[in-house]
Amino acid sequence: MLTLNSPFGEEAPMLFAAIAVPIQAPLPAMALLLMTALFLPPLFRALKLPELLGLILAGVLLGPSLFNILEPKADTVVLLAGIGKLYLMFLAGLEIDLSQFQAARDRSLRFGFATFAIPLLVGLLIGLGFGFGWNSAFLIGSLLASHTLLTLPIVEHYGLLRQRAVAATLGATIFTDIGALLVLAVCLAVQSGDGGLIAIVRDLLIFSVFITLVLYGVKPLSRWFFRLAHNNERNQFLFIFLVLLLVSLGAQAIQLDMIIGAFLAGLAVNETLQDEPVREKVDFFGKVMFLPCFFIDIGLLLNPAAFWETLTTAGSLTFAIVGGLFGSKFLAAIAVKQWEGYSWPEVRLMWSLSLPQVAATLAAAQAGLQAQLLSPAVFDSIIALVLITVLVGPLLTDRFAQQICSVPKREGRSAPVPSLD
Repeated sequence: MLTLNSPFGEEAPMLFAAIAVPIQAPLPAMALLLMTALFLPPLFRALKLPELLGLILAGVLLGPSLFNILEPKADTVVLLAGIGKLYLMFLAGLEIDLSQFQAARDRSLRFGFATFAIPLLVGLLIGLGFGFGWNSAFLIGSLLASHTLLTLPIVEHYGLLRQRAVAATLGATIFTDIGALLVLAVCLAVQSGDGGLIAIVRDLLIFSVFITLVLYGVKPLSRWFFRLAHNNERNQFLFIFLVLLLVSLGAQAIQLDMIIGAFLAGLAVNETLQDEPVREKVDFFGKVMFLPCFFIDIGLLLNPAAFWETLTTAGSLTFAIVGGLFGSKFLAAIAVKQWEGYSWPEVRLMWSLSLPQVAATLAAAQAGLQAQLLSPAVFDSIIALVLITVLVGPLLTDRFAQQICSVPKREGRSAPVPSLD
């Protein structure tokens, strides 16, 4: 008999123990990740639950806290999950509709400022109120300031993509994501010990130059290459993937987190890929191969016992973060109501669209945890926030979209559950 820490007792049968030995070898680890990504998402989709939830739960089950089947530090897991995190932010930049942002620029900027600044301030006050330092509190605020366009398929389903409130919310994403990632960059720089005023100003100048070079340098370069590689989707795909990696590495070279570079890379090639057939391959490859591995890795990092303890003994922190997000995002929508003349149904729809927290929130929370800027309790609370908004956001968006939709919903047809597909 081999002794094993397992949920079934101190000792487990030899067969179970052999299975539960943490997998570290590359091929078995990859096979297990791909098997999980293949079978779990369809199951949760059939249950009308977000695929993300299933992948995170799978990571919890496979991780060291429960069955101890997969080693979180295995090279394959680290590589695929690391690329998945970058791909998540890359797609976040890629999916922003820049033409809609230009068409509703003023509305987008006003709502973007409100839905960034108000949650940032609320999160800062929550952090300070629970005894965290200014740097950690600012990072907590930045985690609430961004949002993920998770419910985009729902408003598209109702034909509301060009509706003024929806267009403003979608355009605001570019403001909130860049703002939140810049706050993350400053917080990480301060945490590293190089946090004097002169150093912060210097870093911001370097960041600004880098952002300008990426956005205005990669765009013409990508257009030139796509003309050169016309109809050669293989080379086009490899070029886009190379841009993602090189810009991410460039961000790391100037002490920015690589997720910032990945987001900028997505923005930089956004217009180039807009009408290209290879765009579907870029989406498909990332969502099938890398994103599931990142979400599984998030589950591997979770300790269910500690997570439950956070929700029970430190429930006030989780409640404050979740309540702070819901309240501050609603205040932001109300703040622009009179200015833009939005109706209450439009305000509620803007609120629901800006609730889901996935891409920037998860990636930044993981970076903050690794830099010891966030405590495990805060990280667990952020995971709870992500799961709640992923579940509630689509339900609210579907309900509020129906209220302002000019075309009645077809009988027997429900809005799609947001997925990785």
